[in-house]
Amino acid sequence: MGILEYHEASKHSPESVRRSRRRLDWANKPAPYKDYEPGLAEYPLAWPPPPSGPGPVEGGFLKSGFLGRLLNLGAGVLRKRAVPGTETIEFRTYASAGGLYPVEIYAAVGGVAGLPPGLFHYHPRRRALVRLGEGDWRGTLAAATAGEPAVGEAPVVLALTGMPWRTAWKYGPRGFRHLYWDAGMILANLLAISSAAGVTARVVLGFDDGAVSDLLGLDGTREVPLAVLAVGAGAPAPPAGPVPPLRAAWAPLSGEEIDQPEILAAQASGGLAGDEVARWRAGGGRRAVAGREPGGEPGREPGGGRGISLERAIRRRGSARSFDRLPVPLGMLADILAAATGGIPTDLTPAGERRVVPYFIANRVELLDPGAYAYDGDLRMLDLGDFARAAGFLCLEQRLGRDAAATHFLMADLPAMLGALGDRGYRVAQLEAGIVGGRIYLAASRHGLGATGLTFYDDEVSEFLAHVGAPGLSPMLAVAVGPATRRLLPLA
Repeated sequence: MGILEYHEASKHSPESVRRSRRRLDWANKPAPYKDYEPGLAEYPLAWPPPPSGPGPVEGGFLKSGFLGRLLNLGAGVLRKRAVPGTETIEFRTYASAGGLYPVEIYAAVGGVAGLPPGLFHYHPRRRALVRLGEGDWRGTLAAATAGEPAVGEAPVVLALTGMPWRTAWKYGPRGFRHLYWDAGMILANLLAISSAAGVTARVVLGFDDGAVSDLLGLDGTREVPLAVLAVGAGAPAPPAGPVPPLRAAWAPLSGEEIDQPEILAAQASGGLAGDEVARWRAGGGRRAVAGREPGGEPGREPGGGRGISLERAIRRRGSARSFDRLPVPLGMLADILAAATGGIPTDLTPAGERRVVPYFIANRVELLDPGAYAYDGDLRMLDLGDFARAAGFLCLEQRLGRDAAATHFLMADLPAMLGALGDRGYRVAQLEAGIVGGRIYLAASRHGLGATGLTFYDDEVSEFLAHVGAPGLSPMLAVAVGPATRRLLPLA
C-alpha cells in the first residue's frame, strides 16, 4: 500500500462514519504501559522544582535533574482520576486521543551526570528509567542517522516509538496518524522545556528504521520507530559498535494483540535504510518548503512566552470537554498562533523551518470579524461569514468545533511534501501537525484557555478551504480553542 493509498483509505467522511459499526472490546483493551519483566536496574528520576541556581549543564554533562524534569514534565503521568464503573485513568502531560498513549520513549545516555552510560526505557508512571543495556550507544544512533551532527554531539538521545495495536484498538487503520500526532504532542513539550532551560534540541526525521529497531529491540510489528530527538551538545559520542541482541522481555498489551497490516504498510512505505538516509536528507533539505523564523533555539519557548509559566501550563493542561461560547481577545489568539507557528528545528531544517500551516474559523474573537483565516506569521483573511456551524460539522459534527472561539485546521500541501521528501514526507506532515497542535495546547493553557484536539472529515475540510480561497491542502489535525466550561482536568 502506497502512502497516498493509505491516506485515501483512512479518511473520514459522513458516509464512512455512519457505515462504521466497530465495537470496542473492553476486555481486550491494551495496557497503557510497557512493563518489562522484573530484574532490570531502575533509576528513579526526580521531579525537581524549577531551576533557580546554575543551569542544567555542568562540565559538558547534562544534569540528571534536568533529564528528569524533561521526561517527567514532557511525558510523565501527572495526575489520575477515578471514574465510577471503570478503571482509574492516569493522565500524562500531553494530549493523547482516547487516552491510549501509544508512544514509548527510550534514552541512549552517555553524558548525563549521575547516570551510567546505557540504553534506557522511560516508564511514565514510575517516573524512572529502566536500563535495558549497558554502555554508550549514542554512536550507534548517530550511525543510524547517517552521522547527523546533533546526534553525534548530544549527551542524551531520545527515541520515540509507537505501538500500533494500542491506538488501533479504538481507531483502526487511522491509528497510524495518531501515532505521529501523539509523538508530536510529546515533542512540543520536550522542545519547549529544553528551550526554556537553554538546552539545544533537534528533532531527527531521517534515520535507518531497521538500525534503530535493532538497537531498541523492536520487532517492527508490535512496535515501530517514529522519531529521534537529540538533546544538548558538546558530548561527542563514541564510534558505533556491534549491537548485542536485547533480551529484555515485556508483558503483552492485551490477551490478544491483533495485527495491523494497514498501519504497518503505511509505516513501511516511508522506510529508509543504509545510504538512503543521507540521500533523503540531502534531497529533502534542498527542496524543503519554507517556514517561519526559528523557534526552539535556547532561550525561546515555542509553547508561548506570555501568561503563566511553562511548568504551570503543563500541569494545568487538560482537554476541553465543552466551551462556554465567550469571545477571546484578538491579542491572545495572535500570541497563541505566534507561539504555535515558530519553526521546528530538525535535521532537514536546522534553522527551524516548518511546513504545516494553521487555517482557522474564527467564531468569537474580539476585534476580528467571524470568518475563515490563515496564519503563517501574518493574519490573512480568506472569507467573512458565520462559519460556526460549518466548523462543528467539519469536526465530525461535534459541538466543540462550533462552540470554540476559534477552530484550527493544521494543513499541509501533501503533493509538495511528498515530492520533496517521498513517502516519508507523510510521517513528517503528521508529526509536525502534532508539534504545532501541542504548542497550541501549551500556549492556550498559559493564557487560561481550553483546547482540544479533534478528528475531522478530511475531504470536507479541504473543500471548505478551497471554497474560501485556499485550494490543494490536506488537513493533518484539528485543534479547537476557547474559554472552557468544562475541562478534563484530572485530580491529584
